[in-house]
Amino acid sequence: MNTMTISRLLDRLEETINNGKKQMFSNMRLVDANACLIMLQQIRNQLPTELAEATLILRDCDNIKADATKEAQAIVEEAKQEAMRLVAESEIMKDAQMQASELVNNAGAYADNLVEQSYEQVNALYLDVENSMRDMLNKVYAKRNSLYVSDDREGGDGEGGNQ
Repeated sequence: MNTMTISRLLDRLEETINNGKKQMFSNMRLVDANACLIMLQQIRNQLPTELAEATLILRDCDNIKADATKEAQAIVEEAKQEAMRLVAESEIMKDAQMQASELVNNAGAYADNLVEQSYEQVNALYLDVENSMRDMLNKVYAKRNSLYVSDDREGGDGEGGNQ
């Protein structure tokens, strides 16, 4: 009966107790004491086997923990190396960002200079247009005035022909 596990033996013991005849007006039962004692002895006999198996399981557990600890240490070491690589890469990134920032600033200054030159050129064009328009307006005034002068010469009353 060594092949029976403690759990099955305990189940049989519980069944034997539950199947015992109940005493009237109490919770007591009549059970076969010899059968119960035999099952208890079988449980006691089985315990060393179960304890040995539990010891093996604990030993396996300790080995698993040791392996996990070694693996964790390897992972931590790998992570440290990766962190150092990333830090070095970060330095490269910082340098690249500084260069990019400098390029952006230079490009901004260049663009500002181009905008300023454009404003100056547009202003110069406006001035040329303004001067040309003034010249044209002066010519228009001169032509208009010459019309009045022509009317006065023809014998008008000197009021520009407005009669």
